Amino acid sequence: MKKILLRLTALILLLSVLFILFFLPRKYLVVSYQKTGEVICRTAVRSGSTVEVALTHSFEHVPWNEYYTVTETDTFLLNKITVAGYGAGIPAEMDVTTRIEDGLVVMEGINSEFPCFNWITSQTNMKTLTVDGSVILSFDSIPNHSFVEATIKTNRGLLFNG
Repeated sequence: MKKILLRLTALILLLSVLFILFFLPRKYLVVSYQKTGEVICRTAVRSGSTVEVALTHSFEHVPWNEYYTVTETDTFLLNKITVAGYGAGIPAEMDVTTRIEDGLVVMEGINSEFPCFNWITSQTNMKTLTVDGSVILSFDSIPNHSFVEATIKTNRGLLFNG
């Protein structure tokens, strides 16, 4: 009886490991070159992960930060923008909660959804991409004016990292 129980336990453990390796879905934020598909960076995320894009406004030369949440449907939900003032291209007319905090204009409750990001990078104006508080990409590490895409991809299993 003990041998049967031991074998059954080993079989359940083996099936659990195989399930994790081959079937358990995992979400990744993938940044790649648009033209070649070559992956620049990839990091595991989950629904509810926070994504921050830190920029400097190209004309006003002021800090501009965008704060997103990864959704259940593998999109980016824009929650908040902080910027050091109003000027060209800064969305001052949005009907959202706006306040001044530590010298920055904070716009919250935006709730705009994006399926992906398509950027032409700038080593001058694009600073960092941060996920759950950890910088995953410093834009000055890739060639200036690169055509880049950021998407959320769901893969099945740890062995399939796509």
